Amino acid sequence: MLFDKTTHLLTASIYYSGIRHKVISNNIANINTPNYKALDITFRDQLELFAKSLERGGENKNITTLHPPTTILAPYLSDQRPSVELNTVDIDQEQVKLAQNTLFHNSCLQLLGSKFRIIKTSISGNV
Repeated sequence: MLFDKTTHLLTASIYYSGIRHKVISNNIANINTPNYKALDITFRDQLELFAKSLERGGENKNITTLHPPTTILAPYLSDQRPSVELNTVDIDQEQVKLAQNTLFHNSCLQLLGSKFRIIKTSISGNV
């Protein structure tokens, strides 16, 4: 087995943080859209399901076979009251979520890159 559970979980984390980035960007793009309800995606539950599947020795380790992203979109419950146009996008909250998601995404990419460098070094025998 070339890739371990950590590699698969990092891959899943990168996949879902990419989807969340798109959702947050969409919220920001619709800041002036009347009646728009801000959305968010929580992939913690999806990653837990994926991790349990790996623990059971699941044959299918392909993250794209998990629930489609559209089923885990949910209206974001903001502390803010909706605007006059009933828009629930709070630009400050969206920017914070975007920054946090970007840091998480980049951290996962760096960790995965490190794992691949270790594998490459092991295969080539160069230390």
